[in-house]
Amino acid sequence: MRPILAAAALAALVLAPSAYAQQAPAQPAPAAPRTAAAPMFSANLPDAPGKQLVVVNLTFPPAGGKPNPHRHPGSVWVYVTKGEARLGVEGQPPKVVKAGESWFEPFGAVHNVSESTSSTEPAAGFAVMLVPDGAPLVLPADAHAGH
Repeated sequence: MRPILAAAALAALVLAPSAYAQQAPAQPAPAAPRTAAAPMFSANLPDAPGKQLVVVNLTFPPAGGKPNPHRHPGSVWVYVTKGEARLGVEGQPPKVVKAGESWFEPFGAVHNVSESTSSTEPAAGFAVMLVPDGAPLVLPADAHAGH
């Protein structure tokens, strides 16, 4: 059950304003849409003790929605099922990933771009994550990802 709770925490962190961000101004601006993440599947891996496989359903907001920069405690593979998503990590140019294509986010990378290429339509896909058992799926960008 812990993997499902961890996936729910992923959704909460990606969707909610970051608790690690600087203090908001007195009159906060409307929140930009964020990538929605919902748990689909999780399993412990007997052949990799201490690791779990987690699959998360993703909806990428129309262009202009900015995610909270974050990292994951393991490797992430993203497969786009609908539309086109612009995905990127710090230090590399963002990549446009079309439906039927995939993208890999290396362990520890700061994920800072995640949006649809359309200004009006969301894109969709799923992420497959290999993470330590019981670890949160999303960490603030300045946290050490550790194994």
